[in-house]
Amino acid sequence: MTTASSHREREDVAGGDGEPPKTVLGKVGLILGAFREDDFSLSLTELTARTGVAKATVHRLCQELVAGELLERDGSHYRLGLQLYEIGLRAPRQRTLREAARPVIENLAQSLDNAITLSVPNASELLCIENVGGHRNRARSSLTGRHMHLHSTAAGKLTLAMLPDQYPLSAVVPLMLRRTPRTLTAAQLPDELARIREQCYATEIEEHRQGYLAVAVPVRGTAHPFAGALSVIAPTAGSNIARMLVALTTASHTITSRLTVLEAYRAPL
Repeated sequence: MTTASSHREREDVAGGDGEPPKTVLGKVGLILGAFREDDFSLSLTELTARTGVAKATVHRLCQELVAGELLERDGSHYRLGLQLYEIGLRAPRQRTLREAARPVIENLAQSLDNAITLSVPNASELLCIENVGGHRNRARSSLTGRHMHLHSTAAGKLTLAMLPDQYPLSAVVPLMLRRTPRTLTAAQLPDELARIREQCYATEIEEHRQGYLAVAVPVRGTAHPFAGALSVIAPTAGSNIARMLVALTTASHTITSRLTVLEAYRAPL
């Protein structure tokens, strides 16, 4: 199961005790969080069902969110507003990392002629913050802003291996679904993560999607030993994993160097 799927399940429950929060801010959070990755817009009825908040309250808050440009009206439905996207781009850690990584990722995508993604830990999930694709790989693994699968992608497995306290297997294993016949089982996952920790990179061959493989390496920051996962997604046929690993490792070191300079430059005096 995807990390997004676990996120959806939490969204479907209004609160830890099954009751919606009593504060306005808590209810607004439920409304904004009710939108899932594949939702273009939601009706008032859908928002009410997903949040557990009274319909009249949802309607009132939605009108205020529209006025504040955090939501937009789409006929009788609502969709997330551009203002939310703008606010998200201001998140300092991810903004600095993207700035450091973007030119490196573009060069890497061109040299490998395949899709390159950069994903960062986000609470109990893994968020793709950059995705540049080569022409050989039009079907990208994840769009920017989407959550990555933890157990079936190279980036996800690398994250599980590098951050075991943040991503305990006790929380991941119950949510695992087999994406393909080659997706790891719960019994296979611990040994795989131990191997990844030892070699400091992760691979997957048709575990997430048939016909494709992926390789991922860590990106390190000055304050974060594991700032994110840099990965390449390529067709299985004709791909050279060793060559990809060398290119990814070099790119990761370059991103880390650029990130160190940017973080030092922006550090408060």
